[in-house]
Amino acid sequence: MRKRPQPEASSSSSSASKSEPQASDEQIKTGSSNDIHVRSAKRSGLAWTVAFAAFVYATYGVYYYQYEHMPPPLTADQAGKRGFSEFEAIKHVKALTELGPHPVGSDALDRALQYVFAAAQKIKETKHWEVDVEVDFFHAKSGANRLVSGAFMGRTLIYSDLNHIVLRIQPKYASEAAENAILVSSHIDTVFAA
Repeated sequence: MRKRPQPEASSSSSSASKSEPQASDEQIKTGSSNDIHVRSAKRSGLAWTVAFAAFVYATYGVYYYQYEHMPPPLTADQAGKRGFSEFEAIKHVKALTELGPHPVGSDALDRALQYVFAAAQKIKETKHWEVDVEVDFFHAKSGANRLVSGAFMGRTLIYSDLNHIVLRIQPKYASEAAENAILVSSHIDTVFAA
């Protein structure tokens, strides 16, 4: 806190003022005195209200962009043979969920694989005339996967006796399509907690 110079009213006060160091005008301007303290300004309620309103507005903006600006999900009729139907996809998810947990080596996993294989065969049978669809069901006796990142970095996963389904969709009349592909991969097996 700043000390203001006191006017000399009496001799006792003048002797007391001589013993205490006084801050000169130059020290006050430069802040070189040891006993001069400057308090920081407190934020007003208006500043906090404006900051809170900006936070709420930004949060709503993110929500609006993610959930209100997305295209509406398509039914099977709307998607046709060339599009993707979210309603049909969620039907498959629900059917696989009804099987309960299906960990590796369980009968439930075999049923889940048969369901996915039947759905892939249906895609092949009802495909659009401009595409070729290949469905492959194969058995892997053993394999390994070395993890190079994440929490289990440096560890190797070893598996054996697993079945896999590969569905390849490519246009009939594009010669470069056989050389270029997008791979979409998914695990069908689950753990008991899933």
